[in-house]
Amino acid sequence: MLSILIPEFNYDCTKLVKDLAEQCSDAGIKFEIIVMDDASRQFKSENRSILAIPECRFVESEQNNGLAKTRNKLAAMASYKYLLMLDCDAEISGKTYIKRYLDSIGQAQVVAGGIGYSLNKPDPDRCLRWFYGRKRESLPAKIRNQNPYKSALSFNLMMEKDILEKFPYDEQFEDYGHEDSVMGFTLKQAGIKVLHIDNPLIHNGLDLNETFLAKSLKAVEKYMTNPAFQTEELTDQIKIFRVFRKIKSAGLYKLLAFKFRIAGKFMKRNLCSRYPSLFLYDFYRLSYLCEFYRTTHK
Repeated sequence: MLSILIPEFNYDCTKLVKDLAEQCSDAGIKFEIIVMDDASRQFKSENRSILAIPECRFVESEQNNGLAKTRNKLAAMASYKYLLMLDCDAEISGKTYIKRYLDSIGQAQVVAGGIGYSLNKPDPDRCLRWFYGRKRESLPAKIRNQNPYKSALSFNLMMEKDILEKFPYDEQFEDYGHEDSVMGFTLKQAGIKVLHIDNPLIHNGLDLNETFLAKSLKAVEKYMTNPAFQTEELTDQIKIFRVFRKIKSAGLYKLLAFKFRIAGKFMKRNLCSRYPSLFLYDFYRLSYLCEFYRTTHK
């Protein structure tokens, strides 16, 4: 029936697994929960306790493989037709989480539950990821279904196993950034229906501001460093890449690169504050991409 697959890295996900197992048992379905540790250095003993939970497995990798490869490995290990892919830093917020996914079976081959964030503002050094998540990611299904392939986050996603066997995650993505965009584009090209429902998980693992910014810049570099983004059809699905291409065509990228060099540290100061501007966050990433392009295309 249902295989729940959770990549884990340096995070205690025992409560998540216990809550999932309880709901699956209450639903009376055949299920398994497989957690794959990606060569973590923390929470080893805590997560090994998952082995004591019925129908649950905890698998440890000897080397760090990254999210995409880990998800593919988990899918290959799965026994059941339906795969529920989650991130390890998620929290179930209601008693009907599994039931809502079960009720959606047959409506689409891929079903996305969505993502939510705590209403409580975090410490100042984690505000940027919280602001971004609440404004850009935490959207009702009605809005997400208007552009279903853009918002299909693997943070909380159910699909039929044969879909992932035909279209595995692109293992060129070893770190943060746009692997879900590529998967969404692949599903769109294949004509596979994606349905969004209101069944969010709470995202608890908020990055520090500095960490999230570093990941964000690494993600935009992929426009030039990852072969997946050599097609306009794919880059058109990602707003920052679409805007950059227009700026480059207009010959304005050097101006924005200059703005990054003179104002980047001031923008970063705002983004690491208690009240970061998401407009500034977008401009910071775009101007950085222009500077990255300038320095790599001299």
